[in-house]
Amino acid sequence: MKTNTILISALAFVAAAPLAARADEPGKHPAYLHALSDLRDARAQLEHPNRASGTWDEKAAIKEIDGAIKEIKDAAIDDGKNLDDHPTVDTKLDWGGRLKHAEELLSQAYADVHEHEDDRFARGLKKRALERITAADEMLKKGIAEAASGGNGGGDHPAYLHALADLRDARAHLEKPAGVKTSWEPHKTVAAIDEAIREIKAAAIDDGKNIDDHVAIDANLDWGGRVKHTRELLQAAYDDIDQHEDNQAVHGLKKRALKDIRYAIEMVDKGAKIKWEMVH
Repeated sequence: MKTNTILISALAFVAAAPLAARADEPGKHPAYLHALSDLRDARAQLEHPNRASGTWDEKAAIKEIDGAIKEIKDAAIDDGKNLDDHPTVDTKLDWGGRLKHAEELLSQAYADVHEHEDDRFARGLKKRALERITAADEMLKKGIAEAASGGNGGGDHPAYLHALADLRDARAHLEKPAGVKTSWEPHKTVAAIDEAIREIKAAAIDDGKNIDDHVAIDANLDWGGRVKHTRELLQAAYDDIDQHEDNQAVHGLKKRALKDIRYAIEMVDKGAKIKWEMVH
């Protein structure tokens, strides 16, 4: 296994680390238990939903992490926790940030596993676990390099984030207030907006906000005014998404999202032409 920078940093850390407990005493290996925790956390950082672009496959790195976890547990060193027991992933981190944090966690796990171990069986475990962690780290570096070069769909896309905010705001304006009577129903427009939001989030471009997080609706606007403002918000979202995009996978997202927003605009235009009245 080729030595890389993770080995150098880990060895520097190990020089000052305490000795691990004997391997024939299951449950008394704090370093290995710390490693299990960090490996689960690293794994969670890599569970990236529906990534729309990029050639790097995080599943291969996850497989190596799973292998390292198995090696440790096969030695009856187990904290009794499942793979989903880990700190909540920071939603403020973009994909590149999550990869970098995963690399830090792997480095910590490597350092913990690398502590001195006298027991021959544990030395065999240590060697196999370190090989798995090193393999995961080497794969992770490729993902980090790809993210830094803009080859993924989850990097900084401020125009898309602005569009998400406008789409949520537009959606809120279409929640027809009680007492309004009109032959036009906004549910098809809302459905189109929801689909546009889904397309953007499917590419892991997400501001971490839910559908109800939007600017407060102006109480002075009547139903016609709300429909008109919806049209303005949809157009603003369309213009944001219509900005130039080099990434081909995100370009596909752009095409689909724009189609959904165009449809929503068409529906709103129909609604704006229909008369409405207040029912008392």
